[in-house]
Amino acid sequence: MTSLLAGSRRPLLAVPHGLRSVPALQVAEAASGLCDLLWLVDESIPEVALIGRRLKKLGTVVNLAGLSPDEAASLLRSHAPRGVVAYRDEDILPMSFIAAELGLDYHTPDLAQHLVDKFLQREALGRGGLPSPRCWEVPAERSRAAIDDLAAAVQFPAVLKPRTGSGGQDTVLIADAGDLVRQISSLPSRAGGGSGMFVEEYLPSHEKRRSERFADYMSVESLVESGEISHLAVTGRFPPAEPFRETGFFIPAELDHTELPAVLAVATEALRILNVRTGGCHTEIKLTPDGPRVIEVNGRLGGGVPEMLLQASGARLYELSIRVALGEPLDLEWPVRCTKVGWRFLMQPPAFARRVVSIDGLDRLAKHPGVNTIFLNRAPGDLVDWREGTRNYIYSVYGVSADYDELLEVNRYLHEEVSIAYA
Repeated sequence: MTSLLAGSRRPLLAVPHGLRSVPALQVAEAASGLCDLLWLVDESIPEVALIGRRLKKLGTVVNLAGLSPDEAASLLRSHAPRGVVAYRDEDILPMSFIAAELGLDYHTPDLAQHLVDKFLQREALGRGGLPSPRCWEVPAERSRAAIDDLAAAVQFPAVLKPRTGSGGQDTVLIADAGDLVRQISSLPSRAGGGSGMFVEEYLPSHEKRRSERFADYMSVESLVESGEISHLAVTGRFPPAEPFRETGFFIPAELDHTELPAVLAVATEALRILNVRTGGCHTEIKLTPDGPRVIEVNGRLGGGVPEMLLQASGARLYELSIRVALGEPLDLEWPVRCTKVGWRFLMQPPAFARRVVSIDGLDRLAKHPGVNTIFLNRAPGDLVDWREGTRNYIYSVYGVSADYDELLEVNRYLHEEVSIAYA
């Protein structure tokens, strides 16, 4: 452990950090003037050990490698953090146990379990009276007899998905009983991790959606402070790449005056049923013929949302999430007023692709109006696999547009002017 801030009287915020975490510099910038940072890392992972050495320039680093939640809490107690915030799904459950041991205001362990396990969450929302699709657990042994019994019970079409995780990994649409048997038999051994898989009824699309330009599902971005829910924004989507891989997000979503209140009301009901008391939440919702329906609630900020919201409105979501974690009351009107459209595109490989051969046109895309940042996630020669879900994208683009027409023009440009060859 190394501390550059010994003797500081500013509050200390515990932040777990690892692979695919929010960039540390962004968190440090948001915390500047508010608190000092206590970075929690697992240095048994070589890449994280390297990150940990860099984090020492941004605060205090604590190595939790090999420690149980009780042991981690005991180690952190001497630092006396005032709060904790987690920006990755895999950090939510362990941090809930640590926070409970330290008496910090965060998701309780029971709530955390329901936030990361979507099967348990779906059952809880149903018991709470929220209209939800039926769901069925995939037997752990995945024997043919057990899967045949499952297929006989499921109502199709349906979606096969992991109980834990994000980004559409190993998530597929199931047409009928035979398809379910085939898909389960072809699952990679890692699918579902230690939690397993489940099947849920597919939510039908709203056939009378006002605009056909964008997808019919979205997410509500919320902060909760002492049980008070503030919905800061609604993030729109472009249609996904098959089967369920994200291709583009934008803030604010294109919703009319009748759709927005209904979407926010469903998000509020879901958070209240789960009894979320503090922290950031990212609730995915689909517009169906029967009204808005919750796809899932995530107990952290949505990926890319702070950057898009900043471009669209100037609101600093990382800073706001830190204030909530420190116990400061929120004083803001929501949803926040957006004067532009902030966006993020993810270029996904086709399902047949196994390797990137070449990429041409990113230099031209970088000069396109509104483009701010391009990140190359897969280079020529890299392997790709659709089963990895959204995180297996080729490149991402952040930017801002004056309106939805400009947003659509950027989408057209990157699909027509950037060429990628696959093998």
